[in-house]
Amino acid sequence: MEGPVFFGGFIFLLLWFVLFCAAAGLVAYFIVPAIVQKVRHDNALVTLEQRFARGEIDSDEFKKRRQELLTR
Repeated sequence: MEGPVFFGGFIFLLLWFVLFCAAAGLVAYFIVPAIVQKVRHDNALVTLEQRFARGEIDSDEFKKRRQELLTR
């Protein structure tokens, strides 16, 4: 291969690599925090249900906290 042709192909591949990395970064920036927040929210509900099942909180307290978690 000749120098300029090979160099142009390399730049083209580098451009595609940068675009792919940018797209992956945007997905990670916007999607991953939403997933993490949902997992944390689900964990909070599970913990609340466990506390209610163990008798640590009464029915009124459970309903109040559950409603607060669900409205977030």
